[in-house]
Order: sequence, then structure tokens, then C-alpha cells
Amino acid sequence: MDQFKNYIYNILLEPSIKSELEYFVQEFDKNPTAYDFLVDNPQSVQENYKEGYIGLSQRYAKAQQMLKKKFPGNTHLIQFQHQLYELGTFYLHWQAFLPTIQMLGTPEQVQYWQDLSFNYQIRGAYSQTEAGHGSDVQGLQTTAVFENNSFIINTPSASAYKFWPGQLGIFATHTVLQARTTVNGKDIGIQTFVIPIREPKTLKALEGVDVGDIGPKLGFLRADNGYLGLKNVRIDRNNMLMRYTKVDENGQVTTSSKNAIKYGYGSMLNLRVSLVNVFSIFGLFTNNLAYYQVKPLLKTQSIENEAIMFRLLRSYVVQYAQIIANAQVKEIFMRFQQQLKANDKQANETLQLVHLYSSQMKSISGWEAVKTSREAIQIAPFGHLNASDLTIIYADNVPFVTYEGDNNVLMQQTAQYLLKQFGKVSGGNAQFTGMASYFNKYTQENNQKSQLQNQEEILERLSYSYCKKTMENFQNSLINGHSLQSSWNELNQCELIKASIIFGYTNIYKQMGAQIKSSGYNLELLKIHKLFGLFIILENRTTIVSFGIADFKQVEILAEIDQQFSNNNKLEFLEYLSNGVGMYRQRNFINIDWDKLNLQAKL
Repeated sequence: MDQFKNYIYNILLEPSIKSELEYFVQEFDKNPTAYDFLVDNPQSVQENYKEGYIGLSQRYAKAQQMLKKKFPGNTHLIQFQHQLYELGTFYLHWQAFLPTIQMLGTPEQVQYWQDLSFNYQIRGAYSQTEAGHGSDVQGLQTTAVFENNSFIINTPSASAYKFWPGQLGIFATHTVLQARTTVNGKDIGIQTFVIPIREPKTLKALEGVDVGDIGPKLGFLRADNGYLGLKNVRIDRNNMLMRYTKVDENGQVTTSSKNAIKYGYGSMLNLRVSLVNVFSIFGLFTNNLAYYQVKPLLKTQSIENEAIMFRLLRSYVVQYAQIIANAQVKEIFMRFQQQLKANDKQANETLQLVHLYSSQMKSISGWEAVKTSREAIQIAPFGHLNASDLTIIYADNVPFVTYEGDNNVLMQQTAQYLLKQFGKVSGGNAQFTGMASYFNKYTQENNQKSQLQNQEEILERLSYSYCKKTMENFQNSLINGHSLQSSWNELNQCELIKASIIFGYTNIYKQMGAQIKSSGYNLELLKIHKLFGLFIILENRTTIVSFGIADFKQVEILAEIDQQFSNNNKLEFLEYLSNGVGMYRQRNFINIDWDKLNLQAKL
């Protein structure tokens, strides 16, 4: 068990802060009851979400003070403390606001804003999404116009208002903001700016700034999601992040890379990659809440109890699979960042990989988290009571499918990638590349059944066959005279998304296998990997048979999950998986010193 816990613990934590965070784990383990007063009462947060939000902020900032006192000089630890504590209200400050500056700013800009952030002299939000169009970057309506060595920022209509960003509603003093930018009459595309929005001490909105909390919502009651409108707000020229695109005092524009806008988009992928673990951790905690409520009942054998164990087992396995697979995606993202620093020409190709992997995994992990919390409410004897915490978690999970990219839209982007790949190969002189390169093994189908011992082959053939058929149907729609819009939306959209989902699950399986191989084989990890593959095959068994990958009898034999457990020890394995969640701590700290943090406003 310890080996498994340590493995998951290690792939979740930022290596440079691991030893410091372990110190707090040890402190908690010595006397866990001493920290009970640190945990929020979910019901009180429901009743007064603003007070709940502020209390959470106080505890999060207090944790920062404790870390800074114990480990002076380790600013990296402060930026990544959310990996141990509850996400809290400064999560976006550290994981969206500051990383955007670190990726898109010049060294001088990074140093300037970093110093202010680490000292809590400013608190930042990430404002991209607008009321009129969601997160479509190219559809942004907010404008930035260069004038007299500065930029004038406007949201010209109600639909251009920034809407939904966390920390924007109450607490943020600044935000990074994307806007369509014009310099000397020329559109230079979407650029990113650091915008002051509130006076740090009083938290009063600055002139020309209309900002506030959007109000109560389903879930995320402790997150101050906000709106932001700007009217002729003038900011210094240097508030535009200029690592790739520079504007001098005369309005001369220089671009260091033709992919500058793409690299700017890469900054937000940091958040998307990290959210996969967030969603999966939520799923694991949800499983535990349900499991420990129903555990006494599972000791009695019955068909109903077997069904409950089956559902819990699948959910645990999927959540762990996503965390392990995402470790590989994190490595790809780190490679992208290193390539950017080195001006490596391969950065653009790596960015596409990060985009596709993170889009698929964010979508699948979000859907899985919602499914897990919904089933947990149904499984647990007291699941529908707020006292169970499951209703609160479910409400928090529901938005996962929407924010940081609507899941269906993200999956359609994967479908676009697959269409390009199949279109390229259909000419006869090219091969599949990138994450679809394994398709090359199956282009010469001989209708032979797969070896059932080889899960990867079954999943790869399933993915290839389903994607191939879907792409052919799409092309046939065009050939038969349907418009591109009709072919994409009315006739094929559901199948395009389904093909992308199957492709995504197959990639999670493959990435998980690669991570296990690179980190040293472990029997329990291999068991989770095998069970994950079995669950995905089981859920797609009709499709597997229809494509001739296996017949019904083979799939029935394969689908016997029970054969993986001897002496009916599923309950024992569930206990093992539930114990693996114990490495996480969701604790926050109170008694903030407001004067030191320059947060003297009465909120």
C-alpha cells in the first residue's frame, strides 16, 4: 500500500516542493484532530457564500504565511501549495494569473509581477471568457487600442463583458486579460495584458472598471466568479505581455515568432493540464465518501451489493488511470516549455500534442467526475442529505464539463485533427502522424480477430475502426451534396464526438502504460491498468463485435471482471484503492494577519 501511495503522491507533487510538503503531511499525521477546526462547514458556506469564500481565503493565506516562515526563500513552494491544501481561492492566482505572466512576459515583466504576487501586494484573476461567446479566443470582443505610449481597453458591449472568471468577483486586484489589439490602425491579433481593476487596500473598483460577483450558482459556492466591464481604461504600454510580440513607445510592432499567438494560447494549457488531476482527486474523494457509507453493507453477498462494488471499482480505477496517464501529459507540457525557452522549432508540434491530450483528458476526466459524484449519491444510504457532503461535491463537479473549454467543443477539436489525419492518408502517399501514428498498424485490415490477451491492440483497433468509419461518413455527407455546416452539425456531430471520446480513452490507456513503464513496473499499478482496459472494452463491446475485432463469445469471456479477483476479494481491493486517497490533505488555515497582507477592507 505504501508503495502505491508514494507513487501517486510523487506524480502529483511538484518535485521541487515535495520535501517541504511532506513536512506538513507528517505534522498532520502526528495529531490530525488538532486541525479539525480548519475545515469548512459546507452548510454554512451554502447559506452565506461570500463569507465562506472570504474565510477560505483567510485560511489559504495563513497557510502561505506558515510555509514562508518555515521555508523562507522557497517562493516556488508558495506557488504550488494548492497541491497539498484545498484548492482555495488563490488557486487561480497561482495557477492561471502568474503562470500566464511567466510564460508570456519578458524577464523584466515576470520579475516585476512575480515580486508583487509573492508578497500578496496584488491578487490576480484570469479573464478570457466573455458573456457573448464563451472561450473562443478568436471571437473576443474586448479591444485594446495603442495611444500615446499606452493602451486604451474597452468592452464595447454587454456581450464583451468578461464573465465567470474566478477570484474576479470580490478579491482580485488585477487580472490578465485577452483583447483584440490595434496599433496605429493595424490589427495585431489577440494580445494579453495585466489590468489593474481594484485598489489593493480598499478593494474599490478603479475608474472605468465595472466589476463584481455574478451571484449564487450551482456549485462552487466558495468561488467568487465575477464579471468585468472596462470603459476607456488606460494602462501603461508595458502592461502588455511582450515576450513574443513587442510594441515600442512609437507603436513599432516586432514579433519574435510567427507562432506567437499559438504560444500565448499555450499559457492557458497549464491550467487545463492541471485540472485533470483536480477532477480526478475530486472523484477519488467522492468515491471514498460513498464507499465508507456503504462499506458495512457490502460484507453481505447479494446481486445488489455486487453491482455497487462493480460501480465503485470502475470509478476508482478510472480516476487513478487518469492521474497516472496525466503524468505523461505533464512531461510533454514541460518539454513544450523547455522548447520555448530554447527557441526550438519543435515547440509548435509539441504544443499541438499538449492541446490534443489535455483537451481529451480534461473532457473525459470532467465527465467522469460528474458521473462519479452522481452515482455516489445514488449508492450512499444518506447520499441525498447535505450532511453527507456528496450533494455539495456533486454541485461543484457539474461545472467541470463547461469551464476551461466546453467538453463537446474540445472533443470536436479532436475530431478536426482526426479528419485532417485521415484526409492526409487517403491520398495514398502519407502516413498517420503524432498521437494517431499507431493507426498505421491497422490500415491493411485482414479481418482477423485480435488476441484477447492484448488489450492495447483491441483498443487501438476499436479506435482506428470507429474513427475511420466516422470520417468516411463525414466525407460521404459532403460528396452527397450536404453543406459543411450540415455535415458537421446535423448529420455527424454525435458520431464525431463519440469517435473522439473512444480515441481519448485509448490514449489514456496508452499514456498510463507508458508512465508505468517509465517509472518501473508495479503489480498493483498493472492491475489498475488492466482493469481500466477491461472496463473500456466492456463498455464498447457491441462496437467491438460490429467491427469484427472480436465475437460476442470472446467479449463475454473478456468482460468477466470477476475473474480478475480470487476468493471474491473485490472488497479487499476496494479498500486498497480507498486507502490510496489518504495521501491528500484538504486543510486550510485561519487567523490571517490582514495588515501584513494589505487586505484591510471590510468585505
